[in-house]
Amino acid sequence: MLLVIDSGNTRTKWALVDSLGAMQLPVVCLNSDIKTSALNQVVPKAKKVLISNVAGETLAHQITQLIAPLRPNFVVAKHQAGDVINGYVQAEKLGADRWAALIAAWHINYHPTLVINAGTAITIDCLSLDISGKGLFLGGSIMPGLRLMQTALTHNTAQLKVGDGAHFIFPLNTQNAIQTGCLNAAIGAIGIMLKQLEKHIAIQPKLLISGGDATKIANALMAHLNVEENRIMIIENLVLQGLAILQKEYI
Repeated sequence: MLLVIDSGNTRTKWALVDSLGAMQLPVVCLNSDIKTSALNQVVPKAKKVLISNVAGETLAHQITQLIAPLRPNFVVAKHQAGDVINGYVQAEKLGADRWAALIAAWHINYHPTLVINAGTAITIDCLSLDISGKGLFLGGSIMPGLRLMQTALTHNTAQLKVGDGAHFIFPLNTQNAIQTGCLNAAIGAIGIMLKQLEKHIAIQPKLLISGGDATKIANALMAHLNVEENRIMIIENLVLQGLAILQKEYI
């Protein structure tokens, strides 16, 4: 069995993958709770492990201790892997989570795709088609996630507080104004990248969305940018899926 681990900015997920590529139900915990998590309980069932970590060296060390005696294998983006070509100026500087997500997205669609992860940060990555028939990562953007935008706004203003607001065309109270502004910012950024990708490839790309705010983002794209529902896919655990695909090239 392969153990795949995705350590993001806030949470860590892990799952076991069998020899046929079937993934067991992932487990998740806050990064701050990793030391007391159940991660070490799955270690006896695994023969190898592949890890995406964007949470820093301290968490990497904690995970390494928890998975002993398994040897940790941390993904670093390459110029090419999993039938995807990495267009980053310095390939290894691309975040391991974005790289694994791009690999998974290509194997899901085999089609130009806007790959969106809507978590603590929102990443918006453009996946095109190379002349060789492989996926080609053109580049992408990173912005604060919805909750991070709201928190930054309320922490840096004297009289604004995040409440249970909702999105409105014309918000008439502060809570709704905050929720609407943050979601509009995200949808606007996604819309710009979508138009750029459409212009570059001259066909309609798919949109693949993952992360905690995936459904909210998808609904807003359909409602406010008129993106057709059949172009949008919400995929959970995209990074873990990418890690499972990459195991032969990294272990």
